[in-house]
Amino acid sequence: MPPFRREKQPKAPPIPVEVILASKPLRNPAIEWEKNERGEVVVKVKVEPSQPGLFSGFVREPRERKIVLDAVGSYVWELMDGERTVDEIADLLVQRFKFHKREAQMSLLAYLQMLAERGLVTLIAPTPPSSQEAQR
Repeated sequence: MPPFRREKQPKAPPIPVEVILASKPLRNPAIEWEKNERGEVVVKVKVEPSQPGLFSGFVREPRERKIVLDAVGSYVWELMDGERTVDEIADLLVQRFKFHKREAQMSLLAYLQMLAERGLVTLIAPTPPSSQEAQR
């Protein structure tokens, strides 16, 4: 065995799709956003300044980056209010954009994962039934 070999860390068990579909996505309240004249959502993300370098006095770095969402992304963004579940949003995508249910769910899950990795949204997990409710 090589002396500097890292031991593999155990991976967290995957979250069942049913739990994710029952979760409620919520936009990060610290993220600023607006709609532009075409009705697209424009998300404003703060950018950390880079380390001072040779040209730091000459080049002005942007303090924020703007991400313009397409029609589907804008629609989903506005629906992520912490009230609707992922599955309910998928159903609305099926109705509005004529997606197949499975296509809407898988695309939405990939989109939410990308947004969550960037700190733009979080998922509120469903509350498990209390022990009294489970016995009924």
